[in-house]
Amino acid sequence: MTMPPIVELTDGSLPRDPQFWLDAATAQVRRYCEWHITPEVQEELILDGSGTRSLLIPSGHVKSLVSCTDQGVDVLADVDVSEKGVLTRRSGCWSRRNGSVRVTVLHGFESAPDVAGVIAEVAARAATSPGNVVRQNTGPMGVGYATVGGAPISLPLLQSEKDILAPYKLVWGP
Repeated sequence: MTMPPIVELTDGSLPRDPQFWLDAATAQVRRYCEWHITPEVQEELILDGSGTRSLLIPSGHVKSLVSCTDQGVDVLADVDVSEKGVLTRRSGCWSRRNGSVRVTVLHGFESAPDVAGVIAEVAARAATSPGNVVRQNTGPMGVGYATVGGAPISLPLLQSEKDILAPYKLVWGP
């Protein structure tokens, strides 16, 4: 079976709609940070049990834990939650079963102007740039851009943008 394309060319060219590039940049930032960041939302998550007292949820700003079950048993009263997304059982451990923990969590930032600024910058760069320069001549002039299948590569995050996003990026483990 041939998979349908995710994006199709419009009139033989890449999309020019600014919302397309804002959506693409937002997806890039969220993928890099590994969670949605903003806005504040209530979301149900299904997680694999850790078999230990602690369990990590994909969030960097937990406002509250609304509900929590482990293998179908309500354990909300037995769980402490940290703002950084660590759920700790007061007694016992989480099950070891995949998909056995179901939580509803209120999380995310109400706003994040610095993140919005990065998204706007990435979108503007992607919408207006023909791609990353990979070759540049001085005489008789010339320039070459990085492409994949003829399309410009212009959504990668710059190191300065990654530095701005660092406080929002999930960092789990050592």
